[in-house]
Amino acid sequence: MAFYNSPGNNASAGQLQDATGGQFIPEIWEAQTIQDIEENLVLAQSPFTNRTYEGQFQREGDVVRIPHFVDGTVTDKGLVKAYGTVGTRDRAQLEYMKMTVGKGSSFNLEIDSLHQLQTKSGIDLMSNLVAQRARATALAIDELVALTVLAGLQGKDLNGAADRNATVTGLPALELGAISTVQAAQVDRPAAEVLSVYDYVVSMLEVMDTRSAPQDRWIFVSPRMRSLLLRDPKFIDASQHGGGGSVVATGQIGTILGLPVQIANSLGNHTRPTSPVIKKGNQKFESVDLFMGSTAAVSVVMPFAEMIPYQPEDTFTSAIKSRVIYDAKITRPEQLLIAQGVEAEINTHNAAVAGS
Repeated sequence: MAFYNSPGNNASAGQLQDATGGQFIPEIWEAQTIQDIEENLVLAQSPFTNRTYEGQFQREGDVVRIPHFVDGTVTDKGLVKAYGTVGTRDRAQLEYMKMTVGKGSSFNLEIDSLHQLQTKSGIDLMSNLVAQRARATALAIDELVALTVLAGLQGKDLNGAADRNATVTGLPALELGAISTVQAAQVDRPAAEVLSVYDYVVSMLEVMDTRSAPQDRWIFVSPRMRSLLLRDPKFIDASQHGGGGSVVATGQIGTILGLPVQIANSLGNHTRPTSPVIKKGNQKFESVDLFMGSTAAVSVVMPFAEMIPYQPEDTFTSAIKSRVIYDAKITRPEQLLIAQGVEAEINTHNAAVAGS
């Protein structure tokens, strides 16, 4: 990894230097920060979110545009003869949703540059420190996506607030309506039949089909939902007969009925670990058991990162301050589905079936 250049011995004040007068190049570490963030994202990772935007971003608070196609109404005009008219034109157009990019994460790190940054081990240490901060930032971005979706359940747009923890009642309304939930009463199966997590997944897919959602869909499940699925005879039977049932270990991608799935410990109301060596994941989404959507439904913009070296006035050390600007917005709420309290609903329903 290139860490220094050596334009001469006249390095600018405040720049970290090696023994030969080389300069610290923040752009290299900015690029690594973005790369490390991408590798640690879960809810906000690029296969499951839209990253396309238009516009120039120069500072926090700038507005970019998220392009999305609006489904046009296409009608059959019948046979139009040679001198006839084709009638009213149908419309299919590209529209844009405005998105304010005003949230972010920062860190301020003091470094003994003479000891830490003039050797290969020092460069390795810096790389490790950047990776640690990137993991923390990825967690914050995932938390923002969770909070944005939870606000969307109430028909509110968190993108309209600078504070990610803003009171939902004070947020503007989503342009295209609220996100839907799927409950036991909406799961399509005989009333006298036992209910399972697999039934929820099948019904959620049906809802996505009726809403003409794109086929590039995904689903997140909590660790508990994964366990219930693996014990579910319906899921096991579908797997044995070519139903595409394959749920794999946490953090890896498998399929349920051909649907990409990821097990995320940020979902589900399970006990979070307290050990400092265990990654807890964000807890903002613990009320959600199943989360299904399409790749165009949530947009995440992460266009800006900067890292600035400086010299603290009261010490002989060097320091680095860095920030990443990002934000999230729901662009197609009708293509997002959430199921909450699934296990409790299943237990209540199945107890009633057993007692009937």
